[in-house]
Amino acid sequence: MRELVNIPLVHILTLVAFSGTEKLPKAPVITTPLETVDALVEEVATFMCAVESYPQPEISWTRNKILIKLFDTRYSIRENGQLLTILSVEDSDDGIYCCIANNGVGGAAESCGALQVKMKPKITRPPINVKIIEGLKAVLPCTTMGNPKPSVSWIKGDRALRENSRTAVLESGSLRIHNVQKEDAGHYRCVAKNSLGTAYSKLVKLEVEGKVLHSFPLQSYQRASRSTVEAVFLLAKQRCSR
Repeated sequence: MRELVNIPLVHILTLVAFSGTEKLPKAPVITTPLETVDALVEEVATFMCAVESYPQPEISWTRNKILIKLFDTRYSIRENGQLLTILSVEDSDDGIYCCIANNGVGGAAESCGALQVKMKPKITRPPINVKIIEGLKAVLPCTTMGNPKPSVSWIKGDRALRENSRTAVLESGSLRIHNVQKEDAGHYRCVAKNSLGTAYSKLVKLEVEGKVLHSFPLQSYQRASRSTVEAVFLLAKQRCSR
C-alpha cells in the first residue's frame, strides 16, 4: 500500500481501464460436447459443438477420422463452424463425428459423437411364385434391411404361419419348407418389422404338383421283348450248327 502512494492517480486509472477492455488469450474449450444422434434415412441430422476461446477458433469436422470438406454439398457448416448439419441422411452416414477447435493458444479441443442411422424395414428381395413337385424342398426368399434389424415372419392366406418340423424361417428371412405336401399350396407373404415400422411383401403363390410316376412304354417293352426272343433264337441256332 505504501508503494502506491507515490503513483500518480492518472496512471492507476489508465491501468484499470486497460485491464477492463483487453482480453487475454484463451485456449479453446468445448462447452457443449457432442452426443450420440439418431436419425432416419432421408431426414436431417445435426451436431452442435459450442466453443469458448479467444481469439475465435478455426473449427473443422471429421467423420471416422476423415476431414469433411467445406464444399461437400451434403453438409452444411454454420455458426462459425460450430453447427454441422447432414442435409439428407443416408444409411452409409453412420459413424463417429468429431469437431476440432484450434486458435493457436494451447492445444486444440476435440469432442466426438456417434451418428446412428435408423431405417424403417425394407424388403430388398421379395418372394416369387413357386411351382414345385410334392416331396421336394421349397424356399421362398425374403431379404430385408433396416435398423434396428427387422424381424421376419410369414403369413399364409390370412393367418400367421407357424413353424413346425417341416417349415422354418431362416436367418436370412427366407421361408423353407421340407417335404412339400399338397396342403402347403396357397398364397404367402413375408412381413418385416422393427420399432420404426412394418413392411409387407406382395402375395405370391406356391403351387404343389403331384409326384410323377415313370412308366415303361408298352411299345418299348414289346420291342425289347421281341429283340430278346430273337437273340435267344439266334444263340440256340448257333449252338445247334456246331
